[in-house]
Amino acid sequence: MNNNRSLVFISHANTEDNEFSRWLSLQLAKNGYRTWCDLTRLLGGEDFWSDIENTIRDKACKFVYVLSRTSNHKPGPLQELHLADGVAKKEGLSDFIIPLIIDDLPVSEFNIQVARRNAIDFSRGWAAGLLQLLEKLEKENIQKDPGFTPDSVASWWKTQFATECKIINGHDEYLSNIFPITELPQTLFAHALKPSFTFLSKPTRYPYHRHESLLLSFATASDLEQCFGISGCISNSREISLGEFVRDKNPLNMRESNAKNIIMDLLRQAWENSIDDLGMLKYELTQRNITAYFKNDFLQNNRVKISGISEKDTSRNIVGYETRKDWSGNILGKRYWHYSLQFRPTFTPVMAFTAISHVLFSYDGHNILENKNLIQRLRRSKCRDWWNSEWRDRVIGTVQWIASGQDDIYFALGSKTIVKIGSKPLSLMSDVSYIEPTSKIVIFEDEEDDEEVTE
Repeated sequence: MNNNRSLVFISHANTEDNEFSRWLSLQLAKNGYRTWCDLTRLLGGEDFWSDIENTIRDKACKFVYVLSRTSNHKPGPLQELHLADGVAKKEGLSDFIIPLIIDDLPVSEFNIQVARRNAIDFSRGWAAGLLQLLEKLEKENIQKDPGFTPDSVASWWKTQFATECKIINGHDEYLSNIFPITELPQTLFAHALKPSFTFLSKPTRYPYHRHESLLLSFATASDLEQCFGISGCISNSREISLGEFVRDKNPLNMRESNAKNIIMDLLRQAWENSIDDLGMLKYELTQRNITAYFKNDFLQNNRVKISGISEKDTSRNIVGYETRKDWSGNILGKRYWHYSLQFRPTFTPVMAFTAISHVLFSYDGHNILENKNLIQRLRRSKCRDWWNSEWRDRVIGTVQWIASGQDDIYFALGSKTIVKIGSKPLSLMSDVSYIEPTSKIVIFEDEEDDEEVTE
């Protein structure tokens, strides 16, 4: 090979595949490879690298083609691909073109100039695809440059984006995902079951926690007996101050941490019991963690409204769909995505519910897929472009919908007792702020490996 050929050239659709291509360019440079991409150039390199045609003809040792539904048909990248194919044939360069598939483009639709080449699959996870690409470059002894290091990448980043992403002095308010509990009963009941009913343990409308032969609850004995449908199953009840219960050496001789966990369990049940009343659907993440989601067409236009975040009220989709295709391009039907919300009670930093976002998938707009590994892979693909504002808006919009536009949310703990939660999240004030970038930029993606799952 020509010794002048030491450059890994990245061709992609601009602007559709910019995020991935910039990330890939910086990853390769971080690993020591001289990399050229129109988004980074040569990380501060010479002007002559701007001549794309000469770079491909004379300088590139590998032509990395970011293959997507867009680049597969867009004239610009296809012209570069055609040129690279001609160079490979003329110079006798083996495996000169390396296609990287980054979305669900079926193999049957690959452009003829890459169809006969083995594409590295990045669609199932960027980290796994990068590892495979690095192994290929290492195996073919592609020359590295000592000037391309993590430090050089960091230096380039500061030079290019120091102004755009700069931290500045000035107060700034940040919204959290913590919704404070504003009202909670201060009396807990320890109900003793009669010996013949100690086996009793089933879900009820009102939360309770089984502790030995006791039922701990904010609900009265009559509330629980009515829920059980068994009058007289509770022999006696003891009132315990909530303040005394959640500290060491409490009246039941349990640790403070155990007592707090019981309160959290009661509050968790209160949230989960309310899901059916709201008309939302439940999905079990783990044995004791339930998230709530909307079925297709439950809300008008599948959108929640958000107010009080910006100058103008807005809305966000909480259900959407994409067309499913097999590897031959045959349409299989729709695949729906569902935004879902989990309320997790916490004692820190204050007694509150923490809102945790999830995204689930179904084929019918209603019943969530059973394959949790597939859901994880689909979520990472679908939500790759969801940034802070999109997650924030969906959290706040969903909470505002649960509150019916009011200032508080109420979950039942008994027939006459409730937990009240503010519908506005806690906000934090900072003495520093930052200039938000005008473009979405990702340097390092989550490197958790995806399971290999076929749909």
